[in-house]
Amino acid sequence: MATLGGSDEASDGILTLVKETATGIGQLVADHIRLARIEMTADAKSYAREVGLLLVGAFILATGYGLGCIAAGVALASVIGAPFAFLSLALLHIAIGATALVMIAGRMKHIQLMQGTKHEVTRSVSALTTTARSH
Repeated sequence: MATLGGSDEASDGILTLVKETATGIGQLVADHIRLARIEMTADAKSYAREVGLLLVGAFILATGYGLGCIAAGVALASVIGAPFAFLSLALLHIAIGATALVMIAGRMKHIQLMQGTKHEVTRSVSALTTTARSH
């Protein structure tokens, strides 16, 4: 059976190309999903490791800092009295701690995960768009 624009062979060739293109795009999407999963796992492991190290360092620092604060409170107690000495130290630490938390939260907002996946998807979309425009 002949088609309007040409022979059966031409339409079979077009169908084959469409099938190959669909298969290729499907494989590309599957590869991007695999890459995203691998990258998310790697990012999560790296992030967890860094958090663990921060916690160990924070515990050691907090222990030394706590002992230093007790010593400062005892030293100030002889000058201004124990209640005011410990209250002034508490207010100082609340102010410093709140400032540090705000700064850390601001830095964490700028962390960008999965940059490799984002880059690869952008490249693929750009290549597909360029190819589509040229045909």
